[in-house]
Amino acid sequence: MKHTLNLDKTASPGRPPDPQVRAGDPTQQHRASRRTLLSWMVGIAAGAFVVSFAVPAAALKALMLEKPVIAVGDVLTYATTATGGQPFKAADLAVGGSAQLFPMGKSDNQDNLLQVVRITEGAGAAGLVAYSAICTHLGCAVFEKLNKEGLILCPCHGSIYDPASHAAVRRGPSDRALPGIAIADGPNGTIIANGPFDGPVGPQ
Repeated sequence: MKHTLNLDKTASPGRPPDPQVRAGDPTQQHRASRRTLLSWMVGIAAGAFVVSFAVPAAALKALMLEKPVIAVGDVLTYATTATGGQPFKAADLAVGGSAQLFPMGKSDNQDNLLQVVRITEGAGAAGLVAYSAICTHLGCAVFEKLNKEGLILCPCHGSIYDPASHAAVRRGPSDRALPGIAIADGPNGTIIANGPFDGPVGPQ
């Protein structure tokens, strides 16, 4: 009697051959679903990581953008809501009158706000003085109109400045005068900036 040898190399004594994996096996489908979910989660994590750096970078860039500053030749315009953006003319102010102005096109920088006061009679820029309208104590904008003594008053903490004396402090808590700026006659009766501020604007 002849014996037939089992030449199947994948089989071992006492162990049946591994079953063939059939298409559509639920186990394989489960593994594929897990891989898809894992890939999706990794993508979300990577996106969140990128955004976490992009948002602060964008904010920093915005802060680093240079603000437009007042410059020689800038035409001065009204800062108030009713007449904002309209050119200021020297003839608009009588003696003892005051107005708050911005250089044209540069009103988005609060440090450009000016306080212009007519302290004497004169034509054009003659008789006018101009100072920063930002209080040197804590940076509030001063009142546009002068008080009954003809002085500039800050509404926040009561500092008072004298426009007829280089905006010197008449009452604290501020301890520094408002920085002044030279002005000159512009076209058609307007007034233009004629130099930078002679000191730092606001609190230091």
